[in-house]
Amino acid sequence: MKRLRITPRALVVLALAAGATLWAGCSDLTPDALVGPGVGAHPQRPDLRPALAVQMRHTDSLLRVPGVVGTAVGLLPDGRPAIRLFLSEGGIAGLPAELEGIPVTTTVTGMFMARSDPTQRARPAPMGYSVGHPQVTAGSIGARVVDGAGHVYVLSNNHVLANSNDAAIGDPALQPGAYDGGVAPADQIGTLAAFNTINFSGGANSFDAAIALTTTDNVANTTPLDDGYGAPSPVIYGDANGDGQFDDKNALLGLAVEKYGRTTKLTHGTITGINATVSVCYEVLYIFCIKQATFVDQLIIEPGTFSGGGDSGSLIVTDDGTASPVGLLFAGSSSETIANRIDLVLSNFGVHIDGGPPPAPVTDLAVTGVTGSASVTQGATANISVTVTNVGNQTVGAFPVTLKDATDNVTIGTRNLAGLGAGAAITVTIPWNTTGASIGAHTLTATQGLADDNAGNDQGSLAVTVSDASLVIHVGDLDGAAATNPNGSWGVTVTVTVHDAAHNPLSGAAVTGHWSLLGTNTINCTTGAAGTCTVSFPSIKRSNTSVNMTVVTVAYPGRTYDRTLNHDPGGDSNGTTIKVLKP
Repeated sequence: MKRLRITPRALVVLALAAGATLWAGCSDLTPDALVGPGVGAHPQRPDLRPALAVQMRHTDSLLRVPGVVGTAVGLLPDGRPAIRLFLSEGGIAGLPAELEGIPVTTTVTGMFMARSDPTQRARPAPMGYSVGHPQVTAGSIGARVVDGAGHVYVLSNNHVLANSNDAAIGDPALQPGAYDGGVAPADQIGTLAAFNTINFSGGANSFDAAIALTTTDNVANTTPLDDGYGAPSPVIYGDANGDGQFDDKNALLGLAVEKYGRTTKLTHGTITGINATVSVCYEVLYIFCIKQATFVDQLIIEPGTFSGGGDSGSLIVTDDGTASPVGLLFAGSSSETIANRIDLVLSNFGVHIDGGPPPAPVTDLAVTGVTGSASVTQGATANISVTVTNVGNQTVGAFPVTLKDATDNVTIGTRNLAGLGAGAAITVTIPWNTTGASIGAHTLTATQGLADDNAGNDQGSLAVTVSDASLVIHVGDLDGAAATNPNGSWGVTVTVTVHDAAHNPLSGAAVTGHWSLLGTNTINCTTGAAGTCTVSFPSIKRSNTSVNMTVVTVAYPGRTYDRTLNHDPGGDSNGTTIKVLKP
């Protein structure tokens, strides 16, 4: 049989994703339609995490259902999260109406097709104009991007600029693409500089992208002035800390977006699905796909008119006047468009959108947490944890973290850390030996020692009370006894002994605890002259083979209970909890 090698213009893209191993009910129709294009975000955004978790758990199963070509997480008209199923055709039986309580909706999309088609030549070529490798048809210029050294590049898809892995670094990028009549060297605007290699062996891919080295004379940093949206922002959507990543990718759901592409030009749509998984067919034998790659964490955009053949590689931005970059158009069908996350694409190549100056560098280390016990007995060692987060957009080098007892003006300890990437956090533990600490309330202050752009968050504090060891009380013994009742049930009596700091019996201490079985759950007793008191659970069913009694706290005026000192000389408990077996 003859094999037919399909060009990127005819690449078949099958969206794949979540499914269930077992489910109840079947339906080709769903009772609820999804939010359509142009519908804004709901006033109170729901928690998408349960729906995303369910989608991920059922991915492998639905991949095996013939005719299911994709899933994503979307919203119903009433704002509830739903799992979207995309179908190659109608009449597919056995699909779930819900998965683990999450509604499931279906949309007949047909197959998703990678976008390619021709247009005219221009210098400098605006964003959205035809571009391509000499061996492919044509796609769209996504954006003009710049790296830290000031080099200028064309951004588009791998299958547009790098011929789906088959190109070599240095190959020409033509504008217009070959399908539009572009030829080398007359129409060359750049040379292939980098592309993400697509994994065709079953591994997950995050994006289909490539960049070609170019100049500002050859490529513009704006869409056409007559019918475009202007220049994109250099700052991606939802990146408040400037680290180049979406702060919350779930916030993309319901977002109004626009794009300018080679075929359909300026269009408007809505992100109606996130976390989609797609499988792209790169080679077919007649009508059968024999070479494909899987892509994860993709965005779904509606309506179907948002894109058409030739729009692959277009930059997708917010439709709110800011034109903040959101995605790189990748594939689509008559009803859906699929896009890569732009934050992952730009981070991979170390570039930013050349819509203006890059985000200002911000060096900012913050002490975001100081935790430990609220009280400690003088002489004991308390472990204090300090968390430092890089909330800036620059990787930082070595820096110290110092913990100080501000009350006694004593440095407790210092940890020297090697460095921290933008957005990363680290927690260190510094022990505090309280032998020389004064009695009473203390303020422990943790400080990161790197000079940065925001000194206001360089410190954090923790309040700790140091108790006089001579005034500390504890449990000195727990003894339990069980007996069988005449009716066949059994009962338990536990004797609690309370000691002062010198291990002498302490009279008048109020003991509070609880049982592990329901019935007589909260217990209270007060110690007598021998420093003891007893608590009972008089009736326990024979089906219960044991019961635990736990001391929760011990109170005495002017003294402090320290459970870490609890003990039991008989060894039948840890001084805090005792287990009594059925007789």
